[in-house]
Amino acid sequence: MILTYLLIAMVMSLDMTTQASLAAASGNEERAWKVYTNARFGFSVRYPENWRLVNPISDGVGVTLYPPIDNSLVALSGHMNVLEGKSQDGRQTLDEFAAAHRRIITELYGKKTITVKWREDQEMSLAGFPAKRLTFTYSDAMHGEMVEHHIFSLGRNEGRGIRIKVPLSAEGQVLPIVTRMLETYQPGRDQNAVSPLIPKPGSP
Repeated sequence: MILTYLLIAMVMSLDMTTQASLAAASGNEERAWKVYTNARFGFSVRYPENWRLVNPISDGVGVTLYPPIDNSLVALSGHMNVLEGKSQDGRQTLDEFAAAHRRIITELYGKKTITVKWREDQEMSLAGFPAKRLTFTYSDAMHGEMVEHHIFSLGRNEGRGIRIKVPLSAEGQVLPIVTRMLETYQPGRDQNAVSPLIPKPGSP
């Protein structure tokens, strides 16, 4: 019986050591990744060396990265919160932004006679701030079954966004890497601009 307990303890110890070694290796790998910093909004993120950074998004709002998987991309961007909404500042809340985003995507793809299928929205955090992940799938005549994940945060003045587009069959390959990338994500200048909307004193 004592021998059995000793063997179990040794296995657990070896497993914990292995996990710690893998975590350390992963951390070292990420520190070796390249860094992209957006000059306009100031956000930054690390990305794998074998991902191509090619296309800046118009008006300097962000950039598009290309993983080494056909028909895949990860776009990083900042945006302004200028539309009217129900927040105490009279601008859109995160929920309003998500609803508008879903409607625009559905209409945009509908014009191409492509039907999108929405998964359930997910609440998450982006660089420590409340964010939403909207996910949908569709069938592309050229590329087959595709999936897109749109992640964004929103504050009084600005927001941050990530668009992930990959073949459905490659979702399990790309998303774990994007998750590790987002652990290095920094929202940039003016933290107040992307902080949660805080009620004014005396408001309910």
